[in-house]
Amino acid sequence: MTTVLALTDSTEDIQHFCPAGSTFVFRIRLLPAHEHTYEHFEEIYRSLMESCDLSMIDVVVAEYAESLPLLYFMRRDGYSCPALMIPHNNPYPLHILCYFLLVAAHAHPGDLVLCGSRHAQRAYEHLTGIPARALCTFGISDVYRPLPRDASRQHLGLPLDRTILLYTGRFMNDKGLAPLLTVARTLHREDPRILLVLSATHIDPHYYNRLAGRMENVVLFHRLDKKQTAYLYSSADLFVSCATSVFETYGKSPLEALACGVPVVVPRWDGFPYYVDDTNGALAAVEFLTEPVDPVANPYEFARVDVDDCAAACRRVLARPGPLAYEVPEWARYEQTMRTLPGLIEGMAQQHRHRPASVRQEGPRPLDLARHPKPVAALLEHYGLTHADTLLQRADQLGLLNQSDPGEQRLLRDLHNELFTVMDSETARVGQNT
Repeated sequence: MTTVLALTDSTEDIQHFCPAGSTFVFRIRLLPAHEHTYEHFEEIYRSLMESCDLSMIDVVVAEYAESLPLLYFMRRDGYSCPALMIPHNNPYPLHILCYFLLVAAHAHPGDLVLCGSRHAQRAYEHLTGIPARALCTFGISDVYRPLPRDASRQHLGLPLDRTILLYTGRFMNDKGLAPLLTVARTLHREDPRILLVLSATHIDPHYYNRLAGRMENVVLFHRLDKKQTAYLYSSADLFVSCATSVFETYGKSPLEALACGVPVVVPRWDGFPYYVDDTNGALAAVEFLTEPVDPVANPYEFARVDVDDCAAACRRVLARPGPLAYEVPEWARYEQTMRTLPGLIEGMAQQHRHRPASVRQEGPRPLDLARHPKPVAALLEHYGLTHADTLLQRADQLGLLNQSDPGEQRLLRDLHNELFTVMDSETARVGQNT
């Protein structure tokens, strides 16, 4: 029997693909930045050891970046088995990269990262050296399907005679909402029937207040459930996002829109080119920046969508004769993901596993900087993060884990550009060698 340790907060999804009766779920929630400390992770690890016999574990399923320090502590203490990592984000910014470098320094040959596109797969393997696989992480459920447009609008109280541009996701500073408002205002001046509708799962109040004065001709929904969100997608004429976020590996919202029969316009960025093209929407040009537009609000914003090109892409897609057969790709469906994961878990369990050692691995071991790309090695050298067994403590002492120090801007930019160029995002780079 395969025994799985699931470090997760998504118990419902995990139960769908882990073996029944042989999975131990240890709940680890997404942590606010100030709780990302060495001491707090050690406290969580002590709770894990008290609640589970780690010597019996065959495979670890580590969801979210917060689970990776626990995986490191396990391996530091001699518990070595393959880990299936499902981070739902890229290996950047610095605290996330540090966690993955820790795992890479204490690697098991069966380790695997699941990410949502081949673009993200390339990025993980290039920056961390950990094998990765493109697999839509938990996929798009069948609740997202085309519904009658007018009935959907009436259900939500939206006007029947407007052309609706829709954005769904977080109302936060990495989601390109300021450029999106500019695009919507440009299109509204040309056609007063244009209405921008936003549906936010989480709202950063400070960021919202900064943009509030620009939100004329905007409707905002907050925390709609999945069924209500399906009505919202079916109400839209076009899904639009200007996000050049550093976190997500492919973006679920555009896929949900396609599943509801709605075309999408998104930046040529991250995993979007993996499934968006002229048949189901359009990709807008992106430019790399020498420095963030507002480093206080978002120190990682080294790229922005070209708002003129995005507006032009919206015009092109809206002008297409319809209806057209937009649909979510088969690889992105929830059912397909759940059919794939059980066999993946079982295959990992069959690989060679080392049983727990009786003693800890002693002594700081130097990181092999030569195995990492130059921007990663430069960052590690700059901060003195050169030993695997002190990396986490030192990164905490420097304020890199809780992001009180987001990182030196030049190093951040070089690492950002390395990551997203490898992901085959927009290739025009500004100030690459400055």
